[in-house]
Amino acid sequence: MCFCGKESEYNKCCGEIISGLRVANSAEELMRSRYSAFAVADGDYLMKSHHPKTRPEKDKKAIEQWARSVKWIGLSIISTNNGKKGDNSGTVEFKALYMEGGKLEQIHEKSEFVKEHNLWYYVSGEHYI
Repeated sequence: MCFCGKESEYNKCCGEIISGLRVANSAEELMRSRYSAFAVADGDYLMKSHHPKTRPEKDKKAIEQWARSVKWIGLSIISTNNGKKGDNSGTVEFKALYMEGGKLEQIHEKSEFVKEHNLWYYVSGEHYI
C-alpha cells in the first residue's frame, strides 16, 4: 500500500511521480504524492512540486528534518474542487495524521494548486484547527 492510502505499491503509485517517471494527472494526485514525499522526507520533490512563486527553498533542510522526525500515519482526502485533467487550478482539502513526541497530531488544510505547462504545482494552503 502506498503512503497516500491508495492500494497500489508506493513504487507504482506516488513513487513514480516523485521519481519523475510520470507527472501527476490532477491536483489530488499531486497532493497525494506530496504527502508521500513527506513520509519519505524527499525535500527535493517537495520543492520541485511547490510553485516557484511560493516555494520555501531556504526551509528545505528544516522540512526534511521535521518530516523524518515524525511517524506518518495516514492521509484522508475530504474534498476536491476542480483540479482535474482539463482544469488549470484546483483545491484539495485533506487531513494528514502523524505521531510526534508520542502524541497524535494532524494537518488539516485546504490546499491550492495550479497547472502550468501541463505540470501541477502546490501554491499554498489554508490551515484549519
